[in-house]
Amino acid sequence: MQRITVAADGSGDYASVQEAVDAVRVLPLEPVTIFVKNGVYREKIVVPDNKPDIALVGESAAGTVLSYGDYANMIHADGKPYGTFRTPTLTIAADRVTVENMTVENTAGWGPDIGQALALYVSGDRVAFRGVRLLGNQDTVYTSRGRQYFGECYIEGHVDFIFGSATAVFDRCEIHSLRAGYITAASTPEDEPHGYVFLDCRLTGSAPEATVFLGRPWRPHASTVFVNTWMGPHIKPEGWDNWRNPDNERTARYGEFGSSGPGAAGERAAWARKLNAAEAAELTVRSVLAGPDGWAPDIQRAAAD
Repeated sequence: MQRITVAADGSGDYASVQEAVDAVRVLPLEPVTIFVKNGVYREKIVVPDNKPDIALVGESAAGTVLSYGDYANMIHADGKPYGTFRTPTLTIAADRVTVENMTVENTAGWGPDIGQALALYVSGDRVAFRGVRLLGNQDTVYTSRGRQYFGECYIEGHVDFIFGSATAVFDRCEIHSLRAGYITAASTPEDEPHGYVFLDCRLTGSAPEATVFLGRPWRPHASTVFVNTWMGPHIKPEGWDNWRNPDNERTARYGEFGSSGPGAAGERAAWARKLNAAEAAELTVRSVLAGPDGWAPDIQRAAAD
């Protein structure tokens, strides 16, 4: 396996993460590990779709920081606003990529003059994140398509900060709401059996009590399920919002099983489901993400070295 070292102080093979990605050959003949030493890397990073099988591995989750601050209402060089999808700090378009032990942040802040500001845009299939901190505000993580695994990650934001059409499992993650808003905005296709599945997670927040929804449907067949998840007092008793469209209540696929904590109390929206034990037991990392090729992501965090 090829190994490349990135160090901000110049002691590695490259001082920039993007330079290291650019150095990987198109369709590499063997997997490539890019080890990123502690430091703050102020750059936008793209792993293109013709460079699969790359592992981005940080020296430590808090010490290795990929940071940028683009936001939707910025004016681009073409004279037009950036819009949502030109803002991410890290874009992963390739398949079979792993990201471990690092922070990815968008530092733009929040407010009407900022709008959406992505930390992560992922459209590759079979992409795994382990021990990663994803920091932003509105639209922190965009899972565009494919299958993704998030293991023991920390994700923060406040409006629709986990959104998109992918099938994704969030396994033992902490999901932190900074202020009133919505955690998820899934746009799951109608023919996909799973959208977002949260397993053994913790929903924490600095938002006021009863001000955060578990989700709202970006598209009518949005699918989001929480299984054995602890929920703080910031979660609204009704749990789910129909995004100002009652028709979404007939098609959205929302459910819970085994929720605990103060945010699990109260009467949920009548159109959300309470899963039974048998249904919940069927929702495992591997059953949700297997797909036609039987993908079984390693659910253990790998060591940085």
